[in-house]
Amino acid sequence: MIAIRTLLTLTLLLGVGYPLAVTGLAQLMFPWQANGSQLTNGNQQLIGSALLAQKFDQAEYFHSRPSASDFATIGGSASNLGMGSPLRREFAEAQGNVQSPTMLTRSASGLDPHLPVDAVLAQVERVAKQRGLDPALLTEQVKSRVQAGILGPQVVNILQLNLQLDKDA
Repeated sequence: MIAIRTLLTLTLLLGVGYPLAVTGLAQLMFPWQANGSQLTNGNQQLIGSALLAQKFDQAEYFHSRPSASDFATIGGSASNLGMGSPLRREFAEAQGNVQSPTMLTRSASGLDPHLPVDAVLAQVERVAKQRGLDPALLTEQVKSRVQAGILGPQVVNILQLNLQLDKDA
């Protein structure tokens, strides 16, 4: 009987109380992040999440790094291809992503929306030409969106950058 009471008490405390408390605190302290870091366009239509990459094929957009899951959130994963694998380069070339060495590698989850600054700057000429923009001004716009990387280099969120370019157009 004591075991059943302990089980029920711990289930209510840890299975109900704790998740509700953490969710409530997250909603109070970090509402944007707790609700999925959702990004909208000028018409307030949901475009995506600042935490998930999207596929951009058009030349007028900055491209994300390749995704082993084709940017699907279910089943997102890395490819596990080695650095010397010819398949890795073939995959990147098929997607048009060979501007920098970073674009040859997939993110660990296949869904990372961030690219190192050098990989973004390597795409400036193409995007500027397609959009009829001055490459120097576009470079400054890219640099203004630089974020500190968690454990690596400084990065730029490609989805947010592309949304800003569309908004400015």
